[in-house]
Amino acid sequence: MSTSMRHATEAVPLLVVVAALAAFFGLSQVARAEDKMNSNPEPRTISVTLGNQTIRAVVAETDASRRDGLLGWSQITEEKGMLLDFAMERQYAIHMQGMKFPIDAVWIDANGLIKLIYEDIAPNSGLIYPSMFPCRYCLEIKSGFCKKYGIKIGQTVQFGSSKTR
Repeated sequence: MSTSMRHATEAVPLLVVVAALAAFFGLSQVARAEDKMNSNPEPRTISVTLGNQTIRAVVAETDASRRDGLLGWSQITEEKGMLLDFAMERQYAIHMQGMKFPIDAVWIDANGLIKLIYEDIAPNSGLIYPSMFPCRYCLEIKSGFCKKYGIKIGQTVQFGSSKTR
């Protein structure tokens, strides 16, 4: 085999790897662009009633908005929260990396039944907080809310009116 032929055959696998990497990174750029195009600049909010307390929650219904969660928020009040809507019931998990404040996380099934509550989750804990049961929603609210208002596993959550902020 000639030297130029040998170099050409050695270059083919390298070109395949380079092309695969370019395709992968190109597709991830396309996916990020689609997330941005699909993300509503005015997030939808919904009223959520737990016990006798009603809050207004920003609905996170895209992969990007669920991934980011409350990361851009500097604080949270008792009147506000974020509802991660996963669209179907499965087991999911959240984390607190990059968070600036503690929260309560309420895992809710598709029927509105509270399945699990994590109270007073510390920011940047480095831990994962799984739903443990098939759930459709995770409601992220101010730390201490569940204790203060007696929110418990087995209670039903009511979802009310939805609007663009």
